[in-house]
Amino acid sequence: MKCNLRKHKKRLQGLVFIVVALMTLTSQAHAFRFVVMADSPDNKTNQTGFNKNALEYIREHILKLNPKPDMIFFLGDLVTMTHDINGHAYLPDWKDAMKPLAQAGIKIYVSVGNRDLYPANLPLASKELEEEFRTLFSDPPYFDMPGNGPDSPYNYQKLAYSISHENAFFVVLDTFAFKADGGANWNNGLDAQQLDWLESQAGRATQRFKFVLSHGPAFSPEGASVDGSVQKQMWGIMQNYHFDAYFCGHEHIYSRWGIDEKVDPAITWEITQVITGAAGALPDQLFNVTKDRKEVHAASLYNYVVGDVTDNGVHFKTYGIDLNAGEYSTRVIDRFIIR
Repeated sequence: MKCNLRKHKKRLQGLVFIVVALMTLTSQAHAFRFVVMADSPDNKTNQTGFNKNALEYIREHILKLNPKPDMIFFLGDLVTMTHDINGHAYLPDWKDAMKPLAQAGIKIYVSVGNRDLYPANLPLASKELEEEFRTLFSDPPYFDMPGNGPDSPYNYQKLAYSISHENAFFVVLDTFAFKADGGANWNNGLDAQQLDWLESQAGRATQRFKFVLSHGPAFSPEGASVDGSVQKQMWGIMQNYHFDAYFCGHEHIYSRWGIDEKVDPAITWEITQVITGAAGALPDQLFNVTKDRKEVHAASLYNYVVGDVTDNGVHFKTYGIDLNAGEYSTRVIDRFIIR
C-alpha cells in the first residue's frame, strides 16, 4: 500500500510539473518586448543636433537585449533644433544614428517634441517644421509612422496614431501640435479633435493592456504647468477606459509615479505615469523635482525603459546610464509590474 501511495504521489508531482510548464508556455505565448525613451538633444551646449555619443551607446545596449524588442517608442525632442545656422538638417542625422535598430528588425515609432519644431537657435515653433517632421517620418521601410490618426479638420496623419500589437494597444498623441488657426502650437496640450479620436480609439480597443504615449507629462514632478486638456480630459478618458500607463519625456529625468486620488481627488483608477526623458539630454538636477522624490521615484541620469508584455502582466525594467571620466556604464535603477 505504501508503494502504491508513493507511486501515486510521484504521478501527482509529475502532473503538477506538466501543468505548471504548460501554464508558463501559455503565459509566454504572446510575450513581446518594447522600449520607451525620449529626449536626446545636446542641451548641454546647444551647439549640435543631438547627443550622438549617448544615443549610440543606448542603441548598442538595446541591440544586445535578449530577447530583441519588437518596437521602440521615442517620445519627442529627438534633436536640439531642426537645423543649424547654415541650414544643415539634424533629423536625418538622428535617423542615421537609429537606423541600425530598424535594420535589426526593431520598429521605431516617434512622437513630436517641442524642440523638433525649433529652427536654429530660436525656441519658437514653426508650422513648416511640423510638415518637415511629418515628411521625414513618412519614410519606408524604416521610419514610416502609421497613417491612422485623425485628419480632419486638422491633419494629424503620422503625428498621432495607434498601434495594436498582440495583447497590447498603444496610442501616440501630439501634445505640441499646431492649433487649428495655425497661429501657435500647443504647449503640452490637446485639442478636441485629438481627444475625440483618443476616446474613439479607446472604445474600440479590446487588448489586455493599454498605453498612451506623448512628449509632455500629464503630472509634472518638476512643477511645470500642464494644460487641462492633458491633465483632466485626456486623463479622464484613460481612466474611463482603464488604461494602464502613460509614457512621456520632456522633463529630463526618470520618474515613475502612480497617479491616484492622493494626486487628484477626482481620480478613481490609478494609472502609472512614466517619464523617461533623458536618452542623451543633460539630466535635470534632482533639486528641480518639487514633488516627493520617493513618491515619484525620481532619478537624475540618462535612462530608458524596457517592457516585457505577457498575458499575466507587463514587467518593466528601467536602465540608467552613468557617465564617469568619459565612460558610460549601465545599471538597473527601477523595476515594476503592471497587471
